[in-house]
Amino acid sequence: MDRRTFLLTPLALLAADRKPSVLLLASGWRAQATPWAGDPDLVAPNLEKLGRQGVVFERAYSCYPRSNPARAALVTGRFPHTTGVIGEHDRLPAGEVTLDAALKSEGYAVGRLPADTVADFLGSHKNGPFFLTVPLESPTTSHPLDPAQLHPRENIPSSDELDARKELALRYGDYIALDSSAGQVMASLDALGLAGNTIVVFTSDHGEQMGSQGLDGDDVAFEESVRIPLAIRHPDVLPGGTKSELLVSQVDLMPTLLAWCGVPAPDGIQGHDLSGPISGRGERPESVYAEGKIGDKDEWRMLVLGSDKLVVNSQTEITHLYNLAADPYEMTNLAHEPSERLKRDVLLAALRASERRLAHFKRR
Repeated sequence: MDRRTFLLTPLALLAADRKPSVLLLASGWRAQATPWAGDPDLVAPNLEKLGRQGVVFERAYSCYPRSNPARAALVTGRFPHTTGVIGEHDRLPAGEVTLDAALKSEGYAVGRLPADTVADFLGSHKNGPFFLTVPLESPTTSHPLDPAQLHPRENIPSSDELDARKELALRYGDYIALDSSAGQVMASLDALGLAGNTIVVFTSDHGEQMGSQGLDGDDVAFEESVRIPLAIRHPDVLPGGTKSELLVSQVDLMPTLLAWCGVPAPDGIQGHDLSGPISGRGERPESVYAEGKIGDKDEWRMLVLGSDKLVVNSQTEITHLYNLAADPYEMTNLAHEPSERLKRDVLLAALRASERRLAHFKRR
């Protein structure tokens, strides 16, 4: 390893007493509506710039596509069935260790602020390190796009297309405002000279159907709901303008960020530290697991392994099977195809193995 390579490693930065700060931009945004996904309707120059400067992950998943459970999973690195946060009004038990608490215990200044108040916080903590969460909230007013000019996804039924176009026009108008807020925050980093030692993460709680599969809302196992955008800019550590096909779960973000910050992960973390695999070192996750509607009659669990995706119900009966490489819009359910029996068996065994691993982790 030459001297320059050493100087660019996370351990070298930490050894030089330059623990990185962390800026987490979180929003309601689906993975398909990103510059790196090639969305023709998206107007998001700031997000596009972030993607050019960092690594974008094309296969990142929400572990539970509802707002409150997903947020709890992101900050604890633990699945909702483990923490008990499965509803929109559930609260984290007192014993759960969160990302901000772990960083605060190591001397990080911690804050959660709207975009228009970030500059003062950054100015007060420009000597770092800090961990700042900025929820990008949908504006009270926005400027919808022209529904007739949009490009609805191919899995929107023709009978629903008119309504879907109207919903998409509103949502894409929101995206413009959200992107502007993200740009305002990142401009504050630049103005204060903080960008060079700040990890910037852009992600989402979950996606949205917006007419795909004839559905609205979330908490279903289709890609529009369960896939999330993820872009990470970590100057001097991650190469800019890179696309990664690494399978990433929401619960992986906490241990990964803690590793980059040189902070030990608490016991009981269910996510993986991906700081090595993201940089091309260590073992890559073979699969990603997600769950939804726990306790309801429509409870589901999902496993993605390679290009294949399996969905089961609460009795572990297979309900959906797709090959996402050949069928990215999930138009052909192979769950009951005789020719797919071996694949179903392999995926079901992998899903059960994931559930056994996760069952070892109990509420704190």
